[in-house]
Amino acid sequence: MHIDQVRTFLEVVATGNFRRAAENLNVTQSTVSARIQSLETELGRPLFERGRKGAALTAAGERLLRHGESMRRLWQRAKTDVALPEAYRASLSLGVAPSLWDQLELQWVDWMRREAPSVAIHVESDYSPGLMRHLRDGVLDIGVMYEPERAQGLVIEEFLVDELVLLTTHGDCQVAEGTWRRGYALVDWGEAFRHGHDAQFAELPYALSAGLGSIAVRYILEFGGSAYLPVRMVLEQLRSGALHPVRGAPVFERTGCLIYSRTPADPDLLELGLAGLRRVTAEIRERSAALTGLTVPRRT
Repeated sequence: MHIDQVRTFLEVVATGNFRRAAENLNVTQSTVSARIQSLETELGRPLFERGRKGAALTAAGERLLRHGESMRRLWQRAKTDVALPEAYRASLSLGVAPSLWDQLELQWVDWMRREAPSVAIHVESDYSPGLMRHLRDGVLDIGVMYEPERAQGLVIEEFLVDELVLLTTHGDCQVAEGTWRRGYALVDWGEAFRHGHDAQFAELPYALSAGLGSIAVRYILEFGGSAYLPVRMVLEQLRSGALHPVRGAPVFERTGCLIYSRTPADPDLLELGLAGLRRVTAEIRERSAALTGLTVPRRT
């Protein structure tokens, strides 16, 4: 059994479709079919029931799935560890969504360097689909993102409640005054935010629509304006008085998640990395709450 066969099997399971699996793996559909057929021949059992609606696992396929994720992660971990320089005993990799990157990544790396200097650290930033694919493949040990997909073999832990606060460059003002509306930048913080925002501010005109909070920050600081932003993203601007919370404006919440394997190759190392992320995040939230006078939300 080759690792490419296992990877292809798992991609077909994830997509439910040979064609989409081929697109995600950047190979032809015939290559996907050949790999699955070879795997079925080797195991002596059909793994999928093919039909118009896609590919569904057989009972044998369900049994293979229990082992497939561990096999893929074990292979990736082996490749990574074998290539490590002699100074390191192990490695840990983190993937962070772009909207969380600047605030978490550097502080977490600094924490890990202090707590585990013999561990090699790898970090990268991508959007949720790419991070989830790397987590499934074992390329990443930990992912940090909003609205992750459910995936076989991965734990999704809610660990961060971002308070999205209406911030402005127009000085101290109240939401009813309307001053903050000049140069408003609308950031896409996800479906739940869009629904809540539209309910509160129907037909609010905006000067800029942005997919990343950092774009909105640069825009309003350069040209003047307002935007809904997580306070952790603009701590320095709040301290300096460049930005101000708009008094009386509704506060929205967005939940960030940790994603990691249920069966890690090194459970103790994984837990150390997770502990660092929890510690760094708690410190950021405390500083954010102190600057705005907002309370840190209680978790239930």
